Amino acid sequence: MEVSINMFFLIVTALGLVGSTFSWGMYRTGFSLLHSAWTLLPFLLMPLIFAIGNIFTESLPVTLIRYFSWSGGVWMGFIFYSVLLSIFYGVCWLLGRFSQSPNLAPNAAITIFFIAFLGTGLGVYQALHPHVRRITLRTYKPLTRSMRIVFASDLHFGTLWGRRYGQKLVSRINAEDPDLVIFGGDLVDRSLSFVMREGSMDALRSLRAPMGLYSVMGNHDLMAGTGEQERTYLERMGIRFIVNESIPVSSSVWITGLDDERFGKKGYEAPAAQGSDLHIFAEHEPYHVLEASQKEYDLYFAGHTHGGQFIPLNLITQRLFALDHGTQAFGNMLATVSTGHGLSVIPMRLGVPPEIVVVSVEPIKK
Repeated sequence: MEVSINMFFLIVTALGLVGSTFSWGMYRTGFSLLHSAWTLLPFLLMPLIFAIGNIFTESLPVTLIRYFSWSGGVWMGFIFYSVLLSIFYGVCWLLGRFSQSPNLAPNAAITIFFIAFLGTGLGVYQALHPHVRRITLRTYKPLTRSMRIVFASDLHFGTLWGRRYGQKLVSRINAEDPDLVIFGGDLVDRSLSFVMREGSMDALRSLRAPMGLYSVMGNHDLMAGTGEQERTYLERMGIRFIVNESIPVSSSVWITGLDDERFGKKGYEAPAAQGSDLHIFAEHEPYHVLEASQKEYDLYFAGHTHGGQFIPLNLITQRLFALDHGTQAFGNMLATVSTGHGLSVIPMRLGVPPEIVVVSVEPIKK
């Protein structure tokens, strides 16, 4: 499995090298300082730094890997927008040729550079500033009191997110004074050994919730083949994994958790919600939202999509899922798909900021 993950990053790196070369050719028409051929070298170096930061996680110091992952990832985001916006450059180049306006394409290249640069900068800023999204569910379920649920998905501890990130996450969650905390999978990005080497997740030991801490498995938790080791590691910290089972977390609240859709165990049939208790359905990838509604669950939680992570990829996730992010009622069930608190590969958010979700469940007195 590690070979296939590395192959993915090699393919992305190859695309980055092609995109960087193309972008250099476009930008040098607008910036005279790029006219020398040697200026192509930094454009080629950055995708290689990206590759080193994501492939050699076990053999280099943590600080160096983190620097390479961030700088290389930000560069790849910049190149993504540069190539995407090159359509505008191509149009200007054609118009310049036919209208005999030689400055049209160079001016377009300069404009694209600043748009891509500002978009990337804003994306990094949004990635570093998660917000709290608050929801209220009023229910006739006979709860003895109101309760507060914190849902946090896609933490992605790893080469991009480490110890300080974990400390801030724990502070945000504990500040909400939750009764129950649910994690939506992808707690670890890929390399559990890298996370354990740094102690990135040690802060999770300080989480406090009277009704407990629970999690489902995500594709990143399982894709490297260390899912059971991660489960053991985190359950020692007090996080209980719910994998293809339904368990009571209090006298009146149940959680049903599904294994990951792609890498987890198949064949589990989630039970229908029964009785007057509050029933919560949690999974990583939001594939069973309609099924959970039909089985009369009260609350549904999922993550995985990142809401597309940055514009315009959100247009793809909107077509793939019945709910790619946000909160929506499906029958009598309130479904929430989180954009996630962390992210993977490219450290940018644009248009879909990171979040934790706080659900206040308020019983209605009859």
